[in-house]
Amino acid sequence: MMNIGRAILIGAVLLAALPAFAFDGAFAAQGSGPTYYEAAIQEQAGSTAIVTQDGAASGGLPTSLFVVDAEGGVIYRELGDGAWEASIEVAERTHERVDAVYDLVLALPLPLGSKSDAWQIVPKVSGASSASLVYGGETIVLKRNVPLENAWLPLLAGAPNGLPDLSQKGYAWTFWDAIVRYDTNAGATVQAYGTFRYDADAGVVAPDPENPDNAAYVITWIPTLEDVPPFAIRLDVGAESQE
Repeated sequence: MMNIGRAILIGAVLLAALPAFAFDGAFAAQGSGPTYYEAAIQEQAGSTAIVTQDGAASGGLPTSLFVVDAEGGVIYRELGDGAWEASIEVAERTHERVDAVYDLVLALPLPLGSKSDAWQIVPKVSGASSASLVYGGETIVLKRNVPLENAWLPLLAGAPNGLPDLSQKGYAWTFWDAIVRYDTNAGATVQAYGTFRYDADAGVVAPDPENPDNAAYVITWIPTLEDVPPFAIRLDVGAESQE
């Protein structure tokens, strides 16, 4: 994922089993064939769209996404006195196996005017572990990326094969990202877990689980593979458990 400003994520985010959150991008289930980007490279063999580790994409920001649904979802919990927590859970997916630099982007809807003391999230190995997720020898940290929001959202929000238009819903998209380089020593699949809290104005309610526009997206983008839409996992909003 290219550095177009760094900082991403608002609202408590629970990321479980997230290979795309931190270097996934899988197209097929584990062991069932090539991953999304592997297949794309095979199709473009011999073309000018070649993945390189350090080259920069010349075509600018993508205008569409390749979206697949994932098990799991997003849950928004009201904690009282204007405090909220959002959680995201994703089923384990196959690790992407393309030697490249990835921009890992979480697209998360948050209420307009939301505030937080720390606009970042450090994924954990699992919900039962306090160990931070490490990839390529570095701890993965997602930070809210306002410059990326300003540059990319006008291209994606409301566009065909992009992100839903939230302009009339009282929520707005926020982008959170981390840049990682493919690690040949990583396992076949990746898991992650994290939480994030924010404050919202009085009267804010959680997104309606029945509205199909309400979802979060985990986007795996290889900027140097510019002709291929970034791989995105869609996570629908779920109702909070009453247990």
